[in-house]
Amino acid sequence: MALGKKLFNDTSLSSNGLSCATCHNDGAGYNATFAKAYPHSVAMAKNIFGIESVHLDEMIQICMVQPMATEPLEWSGEQLAALTQYMASVQKQLSENPCALKGSKCGAGGPCAGKNPCATKNPCAGKNPCAAKNPCSASNGRLGTDVAA
Repeated sequence: MALGKKLFNDTSLSSNGLSCATCHNDGAGYNATFAKAYPHSVAMAKNIFGIESVHLDEMIQICMVQPMATEPLEWSGEQLAALTQYMASVQKQLSENPCALKGSKCGAGGPCAGKNPCATKNPCAGKNPCAAKNPCSASNGRLGTDVAA
């Protein structure tokens, strides 16, 4: 959990100076669907990558590629596992108190609004970061199901 929280605030994970906390600090920047159990539909995954339903670790990878304009994390790596565990705890807190969801700091004119100017430098821009087979889910054939803590 400590590593996940640290990574959530780490701007060095991105190529453009953003961190997860840039858009999602103190319950901000989440749609109401975030409080629902994964997998579920997420607007960013659907609108940008055409993915109808994602698991939590897949959504983290999508955020790495799109707003943070960087490569996805290693599927079987400690960073993805730690971020997934931390985000699951945040999701649990928000699902228990959906009124804690705040307006997005990334609305019109925010750092995540519109097209990311760094995305053209990203070799994954426009590609689905979840298209590669997740080695953690080889036994069940579905991405993002088994994540080591």
